[in-house]
Amino acid sequence: MRREGLGGNYLVGSSPKENEEPDVSNLDVDHEFFQEKVWPHLANRIPAFEELKVSTAWAGFYDYNAFDQNAILGIHPLVTNMYFATGFSGHGLQQSPAVGRAIAELIFDHKYKTLDLSALHPDRIIMNNPMLEKNIV
Repeated sequence: MRREGLGGNYLVGSSPKENEEPDVSNLDVDHEFFQEKVWPHLANRIPAFEELKVSTAWAGFYDYNAFDQNAILGIHPLVTNMYFATGFSGHGLQQSPAVGRAIAELIFDHKYKTLDLSALHPDRIIMNNPMLEKNIV
């Protein structure tokens, strides 16, 4: 949830559990999902939201790294001048300053200096070693 502009509007949502994923060919808004899965948690956390009303809604695709839902960072294992900085699942804007610095360090210093992000290297995909986390959105 976050405030959207200065007009008293908020942007809220939630990703369904894997077994609740809708048919990808249908992008109609599932208003029941909001009422049953999102609204109760929202109103519980912020009681004032009990008074708010839904004004608009949309449904769309959420792009992410399907292997382990984490970013893929680092130099390509076979192509020495190709760097990956992808798979952010909507968190790219938040993480872009740190990722930009990390990739710049790899290019200029041939290693991470500020923050070791080597666990996000694409080798984990080749080796079938996902970096799994709980509570990832």
